[in-house]
Amino acid sequence: MRIKTLIIFSILLLFSVLVCLGQGRLIFQYNFDENDSLADWKIEGEGKAFVENGKLILEPGYYPLLKLAIDEGKLSLENRQEEYQHWLVDAMTKKYGKDIEKYYITGEDGNSVFRGGHFNFWNKKYPTPDDFAIEFEFVSLSPAPLQMIMFCARGKNGESIFAPSMPVRYGLAQEIMYDPMVQYRISYFHPSRKTANMRRAPGRELVAEGRDAVSETPRKMHLCRVEKVGNQITYSVDGDTILTFCDNDPLNGGYWGFRLMACAKGEYDNIKIFDLSEY
Repeated sequence: MRIKTLIIFSILLLFSVLVCLGQGRLIFQYNFDENDSLADWKIEGEGKAFVENGKLILEPGYYPLLKLAIDEGKLSLENRQEEYQHWLVDAMTKKYGKDIEKYYITGEDGNSVFRGGHFNFWNKKYPTPDDFAIEFEFVSLSPAPLQMIMFCARGKNGESIFAPSMPVRYGLAQEIMYDPMVQYRISYFHPSRKTANMRRAPGRELVAEGRDAVSETPRKMHLCRVEKVGNQITYSVDGDTILTFCDNDPLNGGYWGFRLMACAKGEYDNIKIFDLSEY
């Protein structure tokens, strides 16, 4: 009996070692069984995060308004800002008055362009090492795009994105995709576009794309994983490789988080951060 028990224990130990070798060393995991899990995160822009039935829910601030417009057939599912921005401008002007100016940027033609209504959800406690994996379960709660994961985020001189020297951010894409920020970003759940896109900042350069697997079965909870080892980055969904990118000048580890456009809403769970330094 003891020999049989020892054999079973050895098999289980070997299995756990193999799992660790395949995934890396677990740094931390978020189950969202407790609301205090949200203390490790920072919201930038118009949105909220809450825990419901043990899941993390990310919802832009004006999602109910835009979802009503979608349900009434007044707004498409194409994620075109020019379609829905008048609802956002009206609502945010009522909220902010003249301070709504911080949600405008200067366009290429020199005119002011509204870019508000979206938000970032950054993890501020566990920046990744240079070689890492981020794993999470995801299902969209909206028929409309767009969801993103951001990683390797730092200031252009290597400083924390939360350093006092960094400009205040209001959830605008230009704040995180151009100077003084560096990072990678992968966008997913865009049923009409049908691709997952990877961009590099500064410059918002499109560096890789693959099929948008999470939108092919939108009601299913998907397991997504982003890996960076050396200069190679891989994004996979449910074990299938979606895209890879080899960067000749790779960014180092840094901060990470999620970004949602105004019409999106998502459910996240079992977020894990792995150290792949010895992978």
